[in-house]
Amino acid sequence: MRNMFKFLLPAALVSLLGVILPVQAADLSLDDREQIARVEAYLNDIQSMKARFLQINAEGMIAQGDVYLRRPGRMRFEYEPPAQILVVADGTWLVMHDKELNETTRLPLRSTPLSVLLEETVSFKGAVQVISVERDAGTLRLNVINTKEPDEGGITLVFRESPLKLRQWLVTDVQGNTTSITLSDVERNLPLEAKLFTFFDSDYDKSNN
Repeated sequence: MRNMFKFLLPAALVSLLGVILPVQAADLSLDDREQIARVEAYLNDIQSMKARFLQINAEGMIAQGDVYLRRPGRMRFEYEPPAQILVVADGTWLVMHDKELNETTRLPLRSTPLSVLLEETVSFKGAVQVISVERDAGTLRLNVINTKEPDEGGITLVFRESPLKLRQWLVTDVQGNTTSITLSDVERNLPLEAKLFTFFDSDYDKSNN
């Protein structure tokens, strides 16, 4: 289980562990820019979200559970057994708890590439930028990097084109290994309790005993 810990963390959240994407930006066409604006408008219309997630790494290891999002800055991944992982973004920190190892790790939320989805206003100008846009078979993909530190991390956002809907994100590490998070049963703009996005060791222990 110890060796599975890094896999079980939502890989798109942990750029400090060495996530990297190609940084050679192609010239964006007018259509590319229109698609980026369309995605920004779509994401900015999502104030909260609940969904099922399925995570698969390069070795085919699978984990699943529920994910909750509330902008700005809040996210929660609840992994199903046998995984004993909880990940909470509280607006400032990304907190990762492994109950089996009784270990808790905290990272600055803004150091993670997925934080682009949690901004009060999502924009692919400034702190992050889209380096390429791909469209095929009804699917739209945006490859996004950190503007100031393009080698430090990146994320590929995958959408169904019509109607536009976030389906998946993918992260590739320095060895070329890719981990995917696929969403299903998505519910948007529903009320979510604040306690979902607050982590207490004692509360997590009680809820799992």
